Amino acid sequence: MKHTIIKTIATTLATSSLLISTTVYAAGECATGVPVPVSGKITNNGQAPGAGFTTLGVVALQLGERPRKPASMKCGIIGVDAATAEEPFAFTHTLSCDDSIPVDLSYYGLGTQMAHSQLTLDTYGDIFPEGSCFPLPGNQLSFIEHSTPSADNTGRGLFTGVTEGELTIEGTVNCLGSIDMKFDGYVCIIPPAQ
Repeated sequence: MKHTIIKTIATTLATSSLLISTTVYAAGECATGVPVPVSGKITNNGQAPGAGFTTLGVVALQLGERPRKPASMKCGIIGVDAATAEEPFAFTHTLSCDDSIPVDLSYYGLGTQMAHSQLTLDTYGDIFPEGSCFPLPGNQLSFIEHSTPSADNTGRGLFTGVTEGELTIEGTVNCLGSIDMKFDGYVCIIPPAQ
């Protein structure tokens, strides 16, 4: 029978299989939780102009390091424009994933119910024009972004209580508004109560 992601993460954390290289993630990186490496790719599209620029797509997310990655998830992602005068290239990204984490709600008389992991990230970065789309409007772009868990994190499932971490994202935007990204970094996962 297939283990749930949370059981795999809990077992891995408990047996210290996710020891992280101190050259990459110093022992003090997380004030709470355990730093767990994350990596993957995001494939999305810019959406029609409206109240700010938004993106919509999918994430292939890997948790842990090789040779043993304890979890692999697919997530939907929506990016909402969060630009300010200080950060002209910024988004609030929300991921909602395809896993199922059991949550004990017996205190409320509701038994155990399943939660799909969700994480909200504050993202900012820099964009670089790579060429004109003439005769179409706009330019082809590349960019580098930095994401951290939002203070308004909507964390659920595996990401419940996550308040720390950092991801670096590199990507491109083509003339059709297709956006391809790769990311790596870590999030500070709060181990489940035993």
